[in-house]
Amino acid sequence: MAKNEPISVIMMGCGRFSRYYHVPVLEADAGVAFAGIFDPTPSEEVRELARRTGAALVGAVEDLPKPAGKTMAIVTTPHALHAAHVAMALERNWHVLCDKPFVMKTSEARNLAAAAERRGLVNAVAFNRRFDRGCLRARELIRAGGIGAVRYIQTVQLGYEGKGWFLVPELGGGGPFTGRATHMADIVPWLVGRSPTQVRARVRGGSRERVDRGGFIDVMFGDLECHMTCVEEGWHMWDEIRIFGDDGLLELRRPLKRPIGWDLAVMTRRGDAVETLAGDPDPGAATRNFLDAMRGRAPVACSFADAIVATGIVERAFADPAPRFREARHTEGRFRPSVRRRLPPGIAHAPVDRDARRPARMPCL
Repeated sequence: MAKNEPISVIMMGCGRFSRYYHVPVLEADAGVAFAGIFDPTPSEEVRELARRTGAALVGAVEDLPKPAGKTMAIVTTPHALHAAHVAMALERNWHVLCDKPFVMKTSEARNLAAAAERRGLVNAVAFNRRFDRGCLRARELIRAGGIGAVRYIQTVQLGYEGKGWFLVPELGGGGPFTGRATHMADIVPWLVGRSPTQVRARVRGGSRERVDRGGFIDVMFGDLECHMTCVEEGWHMWDEIRIFGDDGLLELRRPLKRPIGWDLAVMTRRGDAVETLAGDPDPGAATRNFLDAMRGRAPVACSFADAIVATGIVERAFADPAPRFREARHTEGRFRPSVRRRLPPGIAHAPVDRDARRPARMPCL
């Protein structure tokens, strides 16, 4: 494809997050033109964006225009609709950047990755943690042995949306696990450079009117354990990762007053802080990266194929999500232990203690 060819943009969804993360970068790029915006209930801000850019504003996704030439679609619709909307964009031969979480099922992720590959289309999932300076430096330190062998990982995420489509199963797909733990399901394997071998979880049930209330996920990477906490209580949007090695500790944390850009602290075995790094607050990195990829300047940071791992972790945390998930929502506040999940091809199980009937070395949940 010609590197300097103009790019037409289709917005499949244009909510608050989309207007914060994607739109400013697109409007600042002279080589980009808005062609269409799908939003069934557009706000005045969306109507103004359409007027300002000349984009066609439609209430049905099928009515989006079909621009000639190079076209990219940004899929920012509710989580459970991503698979259908990404598939539609690929069928129209549009390059696709999808907001996280990618899709709800590993099979969907594999099929869409394969479809994009067959058509030779640029594809990516906007896991923005991969662009944070703190996360990039932490990954570099781990791979250089800066904290010795990694022995244990703990992540904590607190707070979730209190209302809106996020809590509707048919739209949000799940609660804190789907909307927030998906970040950890992506960034932890990326940081340590290892593939998950086992997933177990406790999901806290919701009610008939809402999805789950989060819970706890154990992910094994061979003999390395990561314990993820993701609940709707506590300081809203608190995120932190602690990675313990033989010779040090890495702490990654998102400041409460900043929506993006994680800070990094590195400590020695004695507890001395040896390095700190403030996060980059710029929200448009994933969008710029995708535009660069379309112009042949850089690879995408997280392709559809890369996002299969995070999709698989969250899917298996729900443990047969359709019937059991709905049952759990009727049990207010109770904990439901998941069963051992079959991982997709290419992600093997850890050894199993046949007598205990649970994965070897994995704590009982």
